[in-house]
Amino acid sequence: MEDRTIIISSRELVDHTVLVRRRNELEFKRDFLLRTGAKPGDLHLKAIDDELFIVGEKLHPIDEKLSVVDMITLVPNRKEIGEYTERINNFSREQLDSAVRSKSGEAYELMKKRAVLVKNNYERKEDIARLTILLNTAPRKEAEAIRALVEEGQGEDADVSFFQKETRQELVNLASRIGRQCCVIAGSLSMDKKKVDSAELKPADEVMRLIAGNKRVWIEAGRLAEFEENEKSLTVLLGKLQAKNAEKQTRELTEEETVYIDKIQNDYIAAKQKRSELARGLELSETAKLYRKPPKSEDDGLGDGY
Repeated sequence: MEDRTIIISSRELVDHTVLVRRRNELEFKRDFLLRTGAKPGDLHLKAIDDELFIVGEKLHPIDEKLSVVDMITLVPNRKEIGEYTERINNFSREQLDSAVRSKSGEAYELMKKRAVLVKNNYERKEDIARLTILLNTAPRKEAEAIRALVEEGQGEDADVSFFQKETRQELVNLASRIGRQCCVIAGSLSMDKKKVDSAELKPADEVMRLIAGNKRVWIEAGRLAEFEENEKSLTVLLGKLQAKNAEKQTRELTEEETVYIDKIQNDYIAAKQKRSELARGLELSETAKLYRKPPKSEDDGLGDGY
């Protein structure tokens, strides 16, 4: 008998987001070039097709899992993005191409507005993935209510009393990180600003910073100076290591220099450990055990349309 459970991780959700975005960019570029005079077989089109193949190979196993799992998905501003998409789709392909070239007109303005929302979601993809995993550990009815509240940033309070206190705090923190200021009051998640003063749980006082690779991390406000000083140390130490390793390629180092490199390496490792202590959001280790979707009958319709 086939196991009905599937493990989905926040790492897989982030990888899926990155790969789908890249595939869409490549497909748009390829199709636009073909419509504007490029010929199949041109070298620049072949390069795009080659990359599309690589992206597709990486995306396939994740797509396969997500296509069969019964998962609640979270898309902040889902309704607004959908409305912009519907209006954009009313324009012909020629009108859209013209809007892209001229960077003007109603269609272009709609595309710009949708792009802002999509870009914001992409930049917050790690925390959206973490929050998605958290929702999928909750009872379905309550998870759907929380999702609706977080996606639109308004609505009726949602019950979160079934979560442990630490999980409720994590929920509030993650929602805050993606731009939904909220609190927990009387066991419910609320977006009502009037309830914050009497709330039992509020978002942690965190500050966002970008580290190498444009990765977002969150620092406790009271330890921000300590974090920034440690980041400076990491930069200096890495520079020294790279310089000495470059020298090592051209000549044999003295014993004293070898000892010096060992010390820098140890200091660098200690600074990296310090970063891990200070920064939240470095790892993507969250998982949820989900069930496969039940087999569809002929009357099932279109499902959720995700």
